[in-house]
This record gives sequence, structure tokens and C-alpha cells, in this order.
Amino acid sequence: MKDSDHQYKRIFSHPRMVADLIRGFLDPALADGCDFSTLKRCNGSYITDDLREREDDIIWKVTYGERTLILYILIEFQSKPDYAMPVRIMTYMGLLWQDLIRTKVINPIKPLPAIMPIVLYNGKQPWSVPEDIKKTINAPEPLHTFVPSVPYLLIDELRLSVHHLVEVRNLSACLFRLEQSAGPVELIELGFRLNQWMEKDPGLAEMRRDFSLFFENTLMRDQDIPIPNPFVGGTMLAEKVDKWIAAYKAEGKAEGKAEGKAEGKAEGIAEGRIEGRIEGRIEGMAIILERMKKAGMSVAEIAKITGMPEEEIRSLI
Repeated sequence: MKDSDHQYKRIFSHPRMVADLIRGFLDPALADGCDFSTLKRCNGSYITDDLREREDDIIWKVTYGERTLILYILIEFQSKPDYAMPVRIMTYMGLLWQDLIRTKVINPIKPLPAIMPIVLYNGKQPWSVPEDIKKTINAPEPLHTFVPSVPYLLIDELRLSVHHLVEVRNLSACLFRLEQSAGPVELIELGFRLNQWMEKDPGLAEMRRDFSLFFENTLMRDQDIPIPNPFVGGTMLAEKVDKWIAAYKAEGKAEGKAEGKAEGKAEGIAEGRIEGRIEGRIEGMAIILERMKKAGMSVAEIAKITGMPEEEIRSLI
């Protein structure tokens, strides 16, 4: 399992995240009928036909409506299109029902619980995979009756409009919005705003730590330059973030005015995007670090914000 998948699974191990996913992205009638106080994480380890265990599935159950109808939510994390997804979803659902019967959680003579399969997709390439196995089966007309229909819900994170949900503090939407950030400045500003809100709710402390880990281990690694983690820094965080953004934008303006420089230098920063070759990125990084130092930040503070070793910082400034 990739590290980014692991971070995702940690975040969606919190009931609030799953509840907000249902509220924000599933049928409103379904959300209205769910009793979110009954959300419970289920054991996702079941055995496939070749005896390989799947221990990382995120499966929850929740009561729905007046009757105790159990709804299982199966979430698959993908960063690129998987053309076997329709078959995988159908297989997982069958295995899950089979496991529930085998472990006597349900009685096979009674109706099976509904399963809501969800695919969270955050890849840059558009998702072009059929969202129902029925569309992948080439059957002659006499066999159409026997072609199964097993749709799944695709949540294409990078192409969603989530601004309205962010404003009402839907945490799943906030996560997707962070991933949609156009550059480091927007990413830091959004993260800082989210952190300020989460700090005020003691019940979100553990989830805030997981958001911090996701930011540091996934989002920060996608940037061309070192950036501060807006979920770490204590009482001085706001000042440090402001100094970093001011230094970064100042560097962007300087680079934007520099024309005709050698190819590979950092140039054309629009809202904080540095492009160019490795040499240019290193030069741009050194300038930013120098501006952070001139703004009154010590090498130790810069190291804490950027995650860079102090020795490396000293070698660049």
C-alpha cells in the first residue's frame, strides 16, 4: 500500500469524515435517513479465493431509517484509472456478504444489508472507466437478463465543486479542497484556515493530527519548494505563515520581472508556482530561504517550518 493511501485511510478512519462524506456527496435522502451516531468501523479483512487477505478496506455500518437497516460503505482509493474496477467492486461486495454469512453476522435466509461502494479518485488523468460492470460485459441479446448491474459511486476529487461545502465546514470537502489547491500559497492559506477552525474543537484533536500527517507526508511532497505545515507551530504559527507567504510572493514578483534569464531558473510565479529546471528550483529555494532569514526567522525556525536540515539551509543562504 502506498504511503498516500495509508494517510487517506487514517483520515477516513474517523466517523466524522465518513459522516461528512455521506452528507456532502451521496443522495441527500440517504443522508437524511442515516443515524450518524451509530456509525461503526467494521473489520475489513476477508479472504479472497486465492487466500490473499485484504486488511486495508475501509468499511463502516450505520443504521438507516426507522428500521435497523445496516449500510456498509466500501471505499477504494485510486490515483489513476483502474479498468478492472467494475470487476473488483463486484468481487469485494460478494466477498463481504460471504464473510458476513460465514461469521454469522447475518442470517442468509434474511435480506442482505445494502452495500454502498465508493471510489475516491484523486488522479490528474480523467476517470474513463465504466461505473457499472453491466457496461463492460459484451453479451448477446438473449443473455441480457443475466448481465449483472453493479454500479459504484465515483467521487472525482480534483474535479468537484466543493467551495459551498467547505464554507459549512464539511471535513471531507475540506480535504478535497486542499488537494485542489493551485499552488503552495493557496495550499498553505487553506490549511491554516482549516487548522484554526479545528483547533477550536477539542473533539477534532486526533483528526487534526491526521490532517497534519497527510499534509506533511503527501501534500508537502508534491511541492517544488519547502513549505511550512500550517497544522504545526503553536502560537507563533500565524506570524510564521505570514512571513513565509510574504517572502514567497516577494520572490515571485522579482522572478516575474526578470526576463531573458537562463532557462531553468524559477520564473513566472502566479500565486506561488515555481517552474523550471532543477538548477532554477534550487536557486529560487535559496532566495526564499534568504528572505525568510531577513524577515527575522532563525535557521532553527526555518528548519522547523520547512522540514529541511539546518545544515542544508546554511549551505543555501
